[in-house]
Amino acid sequence: MSGKKKILMVMPVMKGGGAERVASLLLNEFARNGYTCEFLLTSSEKNDVINRDLNSDIPITSVYAGKKNSLFFRVLEIIASLLCKPFEMLGINVPAPFAFLSFYAQYHTEIKALREKLKNEPDTKIVSFLQPSVPMTLIAAKGLPNRIVISERGDPKRLLKKRYGYNFVKKYYQRADAVVFQTNDAKAAYPDNVSSKGTVIFNPINDKLPEAYHGEREKNITTFCRISRQKNLPVLVQAFADFHKEFSDYRLKIIGEPQNDDDRAHLAEAKELAEKLLITDFIDFMPFSSEVHNLIIHDAMYVNSSDYEGMSNAMLEAMAIGMPVVCTDCPIGGANAVINNNENGILTQVGNAEEMYQAMKKIASDNDFADKLSKNAAEIRNNLSLENTAKKWMELL
Repeated sequence: MSGKKKILMVMPVMKGGGAERVASLLLNEFARNGYTCEFLLTSSEKNDVINRDLNSDIPITSVYAGKKNSLFFRVLEIIASLLCKPFEMLGINVPAPFAFLSFYAQYHTEIKALREKLKNEPDTKIVSFLQPSVPMTLIAAKGLPNRIVISERGDPKRLLKKRYGYNFVKKYYQRADAVVFQTNDAKAAYPDNVSSKGTVIFNPINDKLPEAYHGEREKNITTFCRISRQKNLPVLVQAFADFHKEFSDYRLKIIGEPQNDDDRAHLAEAKELAEKLLITDFIDFMPFSSEVHNLIIHDAMYVNSSDYEGMSNAMLEAMAIGMPVVCTDCPIGGANAVINNNENGILTQVGNAEEMYQAMKKIASDNDFADKLSKNAAEIRNNLSLENTAKKWMELL
C-alpha cells in the first residue's frame, strides 16, 4: 500500500450515468495523488460495467447479492412494506423504524458483506454516492472507525418524499463524518443535522475534453445524456418542431441510450411526438459514443430539457468545449449556479417548450451573441478543473 491511506468509492452501478462519471474522475485523481483506490458496487456485478471512465488499474469489486433472499427476509420485506404503505398513501413521511426495516430486509446481504469488508479495513476512508449505496454504507459502518463522506446527487425534494426519505435521512445520515452537496439549494433541503455537516462542491470538468472551439458552426442542435424520464425529451422535441418551422436547415441530435424499460418508454414517447409533429426526418437518435465531445464540438448549440438534475455533467462539458448552451433552470439549481443568463448560456423554465424555442432562435439568429456565449462558457473549465475539485474532496477525507 502507498504511504497514503485507501479510499473506497461505494456506488450502486457503473453504467455511464453522470454520478458514476464524477465518482470515477475523482477516484482517478485520488489515485494520482498517492491514495490506494477501489470502486465498489452495491447493486450490480463487478463485470456489469458500461462506459467505464475509471482508470484500468483501479479495481472494481461488488457486494451485490442479486435478487436471492431467504424466506425469512422475503416475509420481513412484505411486512415492512405493509407498515410503510399507509403513510405513503396519505403523503406522510414514513417513520424511520419502518423505513429502516424495509431497507434492511431488502439489502441485508449487501450490508453484511460491506460491514465485514470495512471491519477488515479500519483505516479505509469511504466516499458513497446515491441510494441505496449511501444508507447501506452508513448502516454497515455503524460503530466502525472508517471516515465516511456521503453525497446524494439528485433532487433532494424528490428523495425526501420517498420511503427512505425525510425521517430515515434525519436519523441515519447524521452518522456521516461529512456530506457533500452539489448546490446550496440541495444543502438547504436536508434536515439541519445533515446539512450542518455539509460542504458544497460543484462537479469537476473532465480534464481530457478537447480544447474549446470558437468558430463557424454546423446546423445541429444537440443533447447528450443517459436517456431517462427526468430529461423530458418531448419538451425538446416540441421546441425543435417550433424552431424548425423557421430554421428548416437545422437538425436535432439526441445522443444517449436508455438503461431500463421506463427509459425506453420515455424514448418511445419522444419518437412518437416527433412523428406526430412530422419532424422525424430531421431528428437523429444516436447511441452514446466515447468520442461524443469530438462529434458535437462544432454543433450550433447544446440544449438540456431536464425536469431536474443534480448538476448536469453534459451541460458542464458542453460549456467547457465552447458550445452555446440552453438549459432548463431546474432543481436542484445546478444550471443556475453556473449559468449567468444570456452571458455564458440561457436558462429556460422547466417544461416550457416555447421559452426553449425562443432561446434556440436567439442563438441561431445572432452569430455575435452565440460567439459571446461560446467564449464565456468555456471559462468554466478553469473554474471547475478536476485538480481543484479533487483537492476539496481530499481535504474532507
